[in-house]
Amino acid sequence: MEAIISRPKAGAKQSPARQQVKHSEPVPPQPTEAERLQKEALQILHYLCTELSEAEMQGMPEALGAAIDCDTVIFHLLNPEQADGPPLGALASLELLRSHVANTSSLIEKASRPGIPVAISTAAVLEHIDQYADRLHAAISGLPGTLEDLRALTTFAGTKTFRDRPTPPIRRVEQAPPPGKTHAQQRRVLEFVAQQAGTVNELLMQMQTDSKISYESQVLLGGAQAITQYIGAAADDALGGDIVGDFERWTYGPNFADAGKGTAA
Repeated sequence: MEAIISRPKAGAKQSPARQQVKHSEPVPPQPTEAERLQKEALQILHYLCTELSEAEMQGMPEALGAAIDCDTVIFHLLNPEQADGPPLGALASLELLRSHVANTSSLIEKASRPGIPVAISTAAVLEHIDQYADRLHAAISGLPGTLEDLRALTTFAGTKTFRDRPTPPIRRVEQAPPPGKTHAQQRRVLEFVAQQAGTVNELLMQMQTDSKISYESQVLLGGAQAITQYIGAAADDALGGDIVGDFERWTYGPNFADAGKGTAA
């Protein structure tokens, strides 16, 4: 039996299914999780760099130019079609960024009398950018094993600055002394400081009795004596006043404690 093949009539149109198959575009490959996270982290870094480039740095044109260079590096990494030359890779761009950050910081320090609020704010942003770029570089270069680190960098907690070393606790008097010196050795050091301060104090007092010394020199000698007394008093007070006496004796003289006690009311 011959198969009956019907030909389409003149002017007939293709079915929607055939039209869809014929004109469908190839689906572009979806970015991997690592590629998506990397782009999100770079966008966060770009935001920080933009904030740096918009800082009020009047009177510091060189520092401002270096700050704009920081922003430009990340902008071209996210928009390679707008770069003047061949686009750099992520790792090379992050290394270049950290170089620009160091240059910006150096130029701010060398600037003539930068405003303290501006300098403090800019230094904080520079530190934040440098830390984040360093951690992002480590996360990208260590993929796929550092994927979790890359995830963390796109969270609020991961974008915050951190310190490599925790703030040391406040040392109390009763805590054990640092390694290297015993309590007895520390006491001898304090005794030496108090004794030497007492000697210098007496020398300065004798120098002030010289009538040939000018008034200006007398004032300077008096200031030096006051500082010497404070140093000696601090060391001696820690020893319980065993060398010369307590803080009042050092500051006001040996008769201060008995002043007025022998006078009848």
